Amino acid sequence: MSNRLGISWFLLLISFHFFSCSTTNKGFLNREYRSLISKYNILFNGKESFSIGETILEEAFEDNFYDLIKVEPINLRGENIDNSTIVPGFDRAEEKAVKAIQKHSIRIDQVQYNRQIDDAYLLLGKARYFDRRFFPALEAFNFLLKSGVNRFNYIEGKIWREKTNIRLKNIELAIGNLRPLARSLMNNNKFFSLANATLADAFLNIKQLDSASFYIRRAALSEPKKSNKARYLFLLGQIYESLGEKDSAIWSFNEIIDLKRKAPRKFLIQSIIKKNLLNDNESFEKKSASLKKTLKNYENEPYEHFLNRALANLNFQYEKDSVALEFFKTSLSSKYLDNYTEVQNYKDLANYYFKKGDYLMSGNYYDNLLPIIDKSSVEFKKIKRKRDNLEEVISYENSVNTTDSLIYLFSLTEKEQLIYFETYLKQKQKKDSLKFNKEIERKKSQNLNRSKTSFYFYNPNQISKGKQNYLSRWGNRPNVDNWRNVNLLLNYNLYNDPLNERQSKIRIINETPNSYLSTLPKTKKEKDSILLINQTAYLQLGMIYKEKFNDYPLAQKRLEKLLELNPVDELKVQALYHLFRINEKKSSIEANKFKTELIDLYPKTLFAQILKDPENNNFDGIVTSESLYKKALDLFKNQKFKETLKELDRLSVFASGSELEPKISLLKAFTIGRLYGTSTLKKELEILSKTYSAFEEGSEAKELIKKIESFNDLEEKGIIYKNYKWIFPFKHSELEESNAFYEALKKEIFSINS
Repeated sequence: MSNRLGISWFLLLISFHFFSCSTTNKGFLNREYRSLISKYNILFNGKESFSIGETILEEAFEDNFYDLIKVEPINLRGENIDNSTIVPGFDRAEEKAVKAIQKHSIRIDQVQYNRQIDDAYLLLGKARYFDRRFFPALEAFNFLLKSGVNRFNYIEGKIWREKTNIRLKNIELAIGNLRPLARSLMNNNKFFSLANATLADAFLNIKQLDSASFYIRRAALSEPKKSNKARYLFLLGQIYESLGEKDSAIWSFNEIIDLKRKAPRKFLIQSIIKKNLLNDNESFEKKSASLKKTLKNYENEPYEHFLNRALANLNFQYEKDSVALEFFKTSLSSKYLDNYTEVQNYKDLANYYFKKGDYLMSGNYYDNLLPIIDKSSVEFKKIKRKRDNLEEVISYENSVNTTDSLIYLFSLTEKEQLIYFETYLKQKQKKDSLKFNKEIERKKSQNLNRSKTSFYFYNPNQISKGKQNYLSRWGNRPNVDNWRNVNLLLNYNLYNDPLNERQSKIRIINETPNSYLSTLPKTKKEKDSILLINQTAYLQLGMIYKEKFNDYPLAQKRLEKLLELNPVDELKVQALYHLFRINEKKSSIEANKFKTELIDLYPKTLFAQILKDPENNNFDGIVTSESLYKKALDLFKNQKFKETLKELDRLSVFASGSELEPKISLLKAFTIGRLYGTSTLKKELEILSKTYSAFEEGSEAKELIKKIESFNDLEEKGIIYKNYKWIFPFKHSELEESNAFYEALKKEIFSINS
């Protein structure tokens, strides 16, 4: 009997609990039950997942200290802002927030009776925001603000809504909504710092640095979380530096230094660097000693690339270029080198050598720079354009270096050549041995470090962070040996391309002095060809430096070197003419020397005629060399080949050394070919392909030669009849007779038809 009574009471309680805890019941017990379950079960797990995602994002985020840093890290390097993040936690947090809303919401007559649902909507919006689904996030925040939430949730929701508007590029709207809120909050309010930092972010998006500095300063001074405080202070210092307010910038960086270990190490190191580089009141020795002391601290080893770069910049400031270059090399060789620093180092080195006139070295650094920059960025396009402008210089400089070496070897006896190659091979073997030993030591060091740490794959957070760091730095790369080498990867992709049916042959080269000796040119014809290539390269370099880069000292150096080589007359004439033009404004004595030599030795050339009689050989009536070229091209199209040739001869002097010169030479080759036949055309194209090998016209000439040869030099086999009935041959000199014959023939045909 008692058992039946107990069961009855139990069933009664269960029924009462079930009916009282419905989502349509706003009773006290139901409200408290739903609130308790939401807070300590579903939302607790959701907030924990969200916290894990935030931590991973904060730790894995790679700041670009060479630009204004972000107010808030939201997307990681290598991720597309338009796609969902790969950081775990945010999708789980969203799932829990949705579950809390769907199962435990008590919304009756537009009133929410579960006070935890506001937190659920806030968590939902934040999770979507960090997952970079901004429209759904905005929807969640808007619903929260319209649902009559308490004041604290309303303020936080409004700030997050405007953060979302900033991501959606609704900047003016965000500023209009946030400015009154940021101004009205007291500085002891828990959302004061967040509101001001968000408003500063909005102003940074529209490049209003003054307003941004005002609000980020307010945020920095009131922020209780030290990592955020350091971020805001560093950004404030960068803004002050951009505005030219050095003292204010130094104050901001000193504030971070005063935080000591409370600030993230990366901000502390960067603040020390900034302080030393901006402070004009300290001596070079003191600033250098401060940076070196920081570098020696073993705790700062992961930031050695930053510090070595800072020492390089400091030495550049005091014109200690050779020391600075060594520090740059040390920075680039660091195992902790991040992508942003690598890009900036290569960029600075490329610009340094460009300004110094060492265009070959500058081009090499641009070559290193291009593969590590995002190909869709504006920066990539700018650097690619700079590198393309150096293409001709690099090609001719390499040609000069190679042919100079060969010419030097020609001057040696066979015995001396063998000694030279023996010495070269010994040095090469020594370098290879040192490189191999360094690689062995590096691998040993990596294995030692790995053995000291806990097992990586047992920690899911470390795995996620490691994946992100890999993707952000290296991108999506195949699982092959030497995966870090871009050139090898290109070869790998080529080999694995199903469309590529070419089979590569392995070439084994036995490096001995005799094997090198056997590759040297032997015949006089081969040696003369190399001498001509060498001299042509010197001439082209002189003209490019003069016309394209306005680097007159380097242009003069290359042209004078050409004259020392006793070049052929065609090259010497041009060198003398350009040397005269370089010196005519700065040194009349030097200019007259080159002018006299040109006129005395080569009086019949067009260059000499222009210098002897400039009044009858001026181009004042023509605006540009392009218009002259167009005139010659029109003559060619109208089949006035002799007039075309005459115009091109005059134009070749006027446009000598300019970018138009290869085009003029190609048109001249076509004109000569039309006048004198295929064999002459082929000969002209061969000269053009060697002279302008670095230009598009040189490549075009090579292709045309191949086509001509593939058709047996365009030789006719027998008589070919097309759409003509009679052929009346005339000589070039019989132009008047041919015209008279044409008119008479036309009149006769007209009389027959009529």
